[in-house]
Amino acid sequence: MKAVAVFPGTKRVDIIDQEAKNSLSPSEVRLRMLEVGICGTDKEIATFQYGTPPRGSDHLVIGHESLAEIEEVGSAVRTVVKGDLVVPMVRRPCPHPECRPCRLGRQDFCITGNYTERGIKGIDGFMTGAVVDEEKYLHKVPGGLRDVAVLAEPLTIAEKAFAQLNILQRRLPGNIQHLGQESGRPHKALILGTGPVGLLGCMALVLQGYQTYVFSREN
Repeated sequence: MKAVAVFPGTKRVDIIDQEAKNSLSPSEVRLRMLEVGICGTDKEIATFQYGTPPRGSDHLVIGHESLAEIEEVGSAVRTVVKGDLVVPMVRRPCPHPECRPCRLGRQDFCITGNYTERGIKGIDGFMTGAVVDEEKYLHKVPGGLRDVAVLAEPLTIAEKAFAQLNILQRRLPGNIQHLGQESGRPHKALILGTGPVGLLGCMALVLQGYQTYVFSREN
């Protein structure tokens, strides 16, 4: 099976033969990779600014924005079946019991820094033909979103910001909502940068009713 990998030690990017995992544990699924996005993170990894291979390996298979189809499921898998479309999570929790965010499934707030990230830090990514992963790290995708689902991972960056914004707004006097329905004046938002994340965030803001402005030095 072919895969795209970086070799930080020799500063090389290459197409390699990657051995596929034959057996599944009860909680694992086998994924056929359909699409893998390439973003600025991949560019920086491919120019060796960062990127950490799995322990004991000299290379890292890249690719973290992905869309896959379920090919096979373990005996204990219940939430997905063969043929389902899924987007795998990128960041995985650290092993430390004292890290409450990771124990609660919020490894985006990991306090130890010992998390792993597929295709970025300590665990191979998705730029290959097939991948085995745990059921709990998969998000099922409706068939109607097939053409855009690979954008789900970069969209989560903007969505996390919106989630925190809504929490902050609920602390305002009178629980002021962002649409300002009584006054008819929507809140305003400014997006800095027109990269993929900026554009996705802009579209999401517009859909939520914000009067949105975008500024970019390049485009």
